[in-house]
Amino acid sequence: VLLYNQHLPQRMLAHQPPLLAMKQWQKSHPELFKKQVRNRPGLDS
Repeated sequence: VLLYNQHLPQRMLAHQPPLLAMKQWQKSHPELFKKQVRNRPGLDS
């Protein structure tokens, strides 16, 4: 999961890893996020 989320680019995300795509989405739409997107494993609580 770590490899997939942080290193493997996905075609549907404009050849970006999912974590990078999520960070860019947060910059362009900050009102949709309650928390900062980070690359740390674990629960959101």
